[in-house]
Amino acid sequence: MNKQMKPMNTDTQLSTHPDVRISVKDFGPIASGTVDLRPLTVFVGPSNTGKTYLAILIYALHRILNGFRRFPGMFRYNHQFGEVFQYHSLLGTDAELRKEELLDVLEKLETEGRAFRFSDLPRSIRDAMQANLNNPELLLSFLRTELERCFDLDSVSDLIRLSGGPDGMQLALNVNEEVQPLWHFQMKVSDSGVAADGKIEDMLLFPDTRLASELKSRREFRRLREIIREGQKLQTSREHRYFIEEFFLDLLYFATANRRSGTHYLPAARSGIMQSHRVIASSLVARSTRAGLERFPELPTFSGVMADFMQRLILYEEDRESDAPMRNLAHVLERDVLDGQIRTKRTPTGGYPEFVYQPQETEKDIRLTRASSMVSELAPIVLFLRGTIDCDDMLIIEEPEAHLHPAAQTEMARTLARLVHAGVRVVVTTHSDWLLDEIGNLIREGELEEKIGEPIDKQPFPSSLKPSDVGVWLFRKDKSDAGSMVEEIPFDRIEGVGPGEYADVAEALYNRSAGLQNRLAETAAEAKYRDE
Repeated sequence: MNKQMKPMNTDTQLSTHPDVRISVKDFGPIASGTVDLRPLTVFVGPSNTGKTYLAILIYALHRILNGFRRFPGMFRYNHQFGEVFQYHSLLGTDAELRKEELLDVLEKLETEGRAFRFSDLPRSIRDAMQANLNNPELLLSFLRTELERCFDLDSVSDLIRLSGGPDGMQLALNVNEEVQPLWHFQMKVSDSGVAADGKIEDMLLFPDTRLASELKSRREFRRLREIIREGQKLQTSREHRYFIEEFFLDLLYFATANRRSGTHYLPAARSGIMQSHRVIASSLVARSTRAGLERFPELPTFSGVMADFMQRLILYEEDRESDAPMRNLAHVLERDVLDGQIRTKRTPTGGYPEFVYQPQETEKDIRLTRASSMVSELAPIVLFLRGTIDCDDMLIIEEPEAHLHPAAQTEMARTLARLVHAGVRVVVTTHSDWLLDEIGNLIREGELEEKIGEPIDKQPFPSSLKPSDVGVWLFRKDKSDAGSMVEEIPFDRIEGVGPGEYADVAEALYNRSAGLQNRLAETAAEAKYRDE
């Protein structure tokens, strides 16, 4: 096993993601709740209170919007802009007006010292972008389909709480950058149907210090200007429309840092999946033939998050070039927790990958069916880090502490913090007091480093955190039995970020232990007295 590792760039900002707030009402088990996504977001609380529901909702929203970016999912729907840019094709009765609009945009972009805002785009283009958030034929239809897929539902209305109010289920998504609103989206699902509404705010696209030469090459600006002014000459060519479409999409891509952002969901019970995924995959392929479909006319279905997870395992490729920080983090997790390496094997004729465990200082591979549950539980995390996750992605993990020794749980907390430093936005659900205690220690470490002006941990992979990096949200059942409520647990330098109920459970266990010991002592004393 290679022991050489490159240190992570400690100067990299923890997150380039904008601020995201998600609110739900009468959503599955949740009566009401609002969550602000932080670089590291943690959901805690009793079972059946909605932690997984909200985690899956975040996954679905992130997928359909191509990430929570400064612009809402624009580049997932490029094909939807054909009619809009045809409107700007410089043909027809309004050709001169279209020319003036586009030339005005170019002039604003090329004016040095002038800020360029969303309102500076042509109105028809702005209207088309707004339609992504409230047109039933666009985002809403995609979102309904994705929610039904991810939750394995016949209808999105199945997410409404049975005891919900007359307005049905509601969800709201607000995306901001510091104090500047960027865009928002609301959705309501009731017995009468589904409605959506959203708006892109007049966000700043380019500050006044940004020169046109930094946006696009002068040559492309000149070419676009020539295409606009010679529109009549190009009536028989579609080149000008395609160029204008590409120009505006590239412009928004550049202005909003709207590159594709992946999202990854690691469900609970990963150890069982890892040990049986080849059997499951083989069975699914057998059923996918015509004879198989006739033999099994009604196939059971996976939830979308489970299907996505299985698919990535079945199609896993070792030779993919992932970001170096992710590969390094996978190496650290193997070295410090697994004491070995997760390897991928394929038969010479191809087929599904087989994942095996190779302990340190040996060359013998152990099938995951014979490895410990801890190895099977951590194997997909290692594999995703090594071949799937990139910096700036979102990673959602259910119960990362499952099947881990307490010491390994604290190491997992440090792995989550290192992911945050690499730029990954992390969401986890947990029941682990050990995990939360170590997250509290990492926040204290970050505060101490800020005061002394130097890192405490000299390892090449930073794991300290700031209070603003972490959000811990408690899901608790409402006393009226109307569903669970969601509230933030603020960081306390003494108490950390754990819920008070954990301390209550520990105190109850101690009191029970002390009481039983006292009774045992009293019983022994009484028996001795009788014998005498």
